[in-house]
Parts: sequence; structure tokens; C-alpha cells
Amino acid sequence: MVKDRKNVSDSIYEVIKENFLSGKLDFGDSIVESDYCKKYNISKTPLREAIKKLEIEGIVERYPNGRMGIMDIDEESIEEIIEIRISLENLIFKKIIKDGKIDEITKKLNQNLKLTEFYIESCNLDEARKLFENFNEILYKFSGLKFTTKILKNYTFILSKLRNNSLKNEKRVRKAFGEHKLLVKYLEEHNLGKLSELNTNHLLASKESILKYFREKQN
Repeated sequence: MVKDRKNVSDSIYEVIKENFLSGKLDFGDSIVESDYCKKYNISKTPLREAIKKLEIEGIVERYPNGRMGIMDIDEESIEEIIEIRISLENLIFKKIIKDGKIDEITKKLNQNLKLTEFYIESCNLDEARKLFENFNEILYKFSGLKFTTKILKNYTFILSKLRNNSLKNEKRVRKAFGEHKLLVKYLEEHNLGKLSELNTNHLLASKESILKYFREKQN
């Protein structure tokens, strides 16, 4: 029985996240328990377990009046999240170089780049964007930094809705792809200074693109 409830809870957790990414839920939208229970024919217990997990990840917020909803976001929050990513991702590069697994990780990253280039040239930007996320996942996995990775994944997910929309421009996608190629080159050279500089500039450019889309969306 507990196992069944857990499966339901996990499913609802994924449903809410997918609704957020697809646009069915947006920043600041309310989550009404009775609506979800009725729509998905579930009890409140697994729903609340799913919501609690989303609260821990910062995706769902509980308001003073007891109601719940998708976290709200503003420009200051976007800038703060990007600054966190810069610091933590540069820590990941330092750890990867220290561990000396460069050949193994660059092999995986180059496979990712080859497939990404194929999708870009095929004008399939949706698949290319998915591979951008996979590129980061490879880096996070090889770092072995569990807590750092967990924090990064949570914050990256929160911004992914805005980032994916900001990357609909082919020119921006190609630029990001070029930066990923250069990043692999610096990894192969064990050049931590260049890696940190490139990653910082890459994320700052991403921030400006996200902020541009966010402002347009607000207006």
C-alpha cells in the first residue's frame, strides 16, 4: 500500500513539473488541492507528499494564508540564481580537473556535441536544447559533488522554462553550441582559468537572454 501511494506521489510530482515546463502552470500560479484530487482521481495524501517535495526544491511556495502555488520570480531572483550557477559550476570544473578524468568526460561531451550539431543543422532546435541540458548533466555527474549537483539541478529547473524560450532563436542556439565546444577544448587542455572565464561569460550571456525574454513576457 505504501509503495502504491509512493508511486502515485512520484507521478503527481512529475505531472506538476511537466505542467510547469509546458506552460500549463506558470510562475505565481496557485495549486488547489481539490482540483488536482478531482482531475487525477487521487487522495490528498500522495498529492501533499508530492507538493512537499516540490516545496523542498523551491518550486512550490506556501503562502501565509495557507494556499500554495508555483514560486514567483523576478529579475533579482534570476540574477541571483545565475550567480549561484556561476560559482557552483566553476567549483565543478575545478573538481573535474583535480580528479583527472578528463579523457572520459570529454569523450562523453564530444558525443553530445556531435549529436547537438546534427540537430542544429537539421533545424531541430528543441532536440538541440535538450542536449544542452544533457551536456550539463554529464559535467555534474562526473564531478561527484552530490550536494552541489542537487542545488544546481533545482535552480536550473526553475530557470529552464525561461531559458528554453530564450533559446528559440537559432543564432542564440548556435552561439551557445560554440561556447560548449570551446569549453570542451579548455577541459582537454586542463585550463581552469579559461574554463572559469568562459563559463562565467556564457552564463552571463544566458542571463541577459533570459532577462530579455522575461521582460517581454511581463509586458
